[in-house]
Amino acid sequence: MEMTGIPHRTHSLLGGVIANLPLFRQCTPQHLSEIARHARAHHVRKGAAIYRRGERLHGLFALAFGMVKLALRGNNGDEKVLRLVGPGQTFGEPPVFLEHESPVEAVALSDSMLVIIPAAPLFALLERDPSFARSLVANLCLRVENLVLDVESASLHDARQRVASYLDSLVEGHEGKTRATVRLAATKTVIASRLGVTKETFSRLLHELVDQGLITVDKRDIALLDRPSLAAMARGGVSHG
Repeated sequence: MEMTGIPHRTHSLLGGVIANLPLFRQCTPQHLSEIARHARAHHVRKGAAIYRRGERLHGLFALAFGMVKLALRGNNGDEKVLRLVGPGQTFGEPPVFLEHESPVEAVALSDSMLVIIPAAPLFALLERDPSFARSLVANLCLRVENLVLDVESASLHDARQRVASYLDSLVEGHEGKTRATVRLAATKTVIASRLGVTKETFSRLLHELVDQGLITVDKRDIALLDRPSLAAMARGGVSHG
């Protein structure tokens, strides 16, 4: 699926997005240029399905901006959010590299721009660039580790621990700070599904944390007032409040 007549600005944008993806950071400029030459940009509106469960994918997806959820949906309409994909992340690897149907659905949670990289140049790169192969293995191993942590959380941690752990995990680059302000990546309904609780339980637990003086809530912005106590709660300890 070679792109022809693509505007230089768009080609440069695609190349920039791809170069910053963990999968491709060790690739040579020549290989990156070849991948970018085959890639295409695709804009999706909030609420749009990118692909459904059971569909075959013909390329890898990367998110330039926006937010995407990967989820399972039951026959009764209930869903389990498995992963929230943010800018600079990829998704769709298993069905692409295994060449089988997708086990999940992908839906845009906000207006988003996708970069779609066809499978053929990915397989070609896999054969001739060992650094890409190592990056792919490392990326997939990290996903497996995260899946194990999710299973541990759902099986061994109660809802209060999961919420406390999730809030503390949103803090990036401020590990030494006892206070921080974070923003929920999606609606409370989506976050609750990601954590394996109901929206009502999620809201109730947030209110309890507010009453304990551990957080304040302003719509989707949450101030973490006592991170050490949240971390202790996530481990199953008792907060200082």
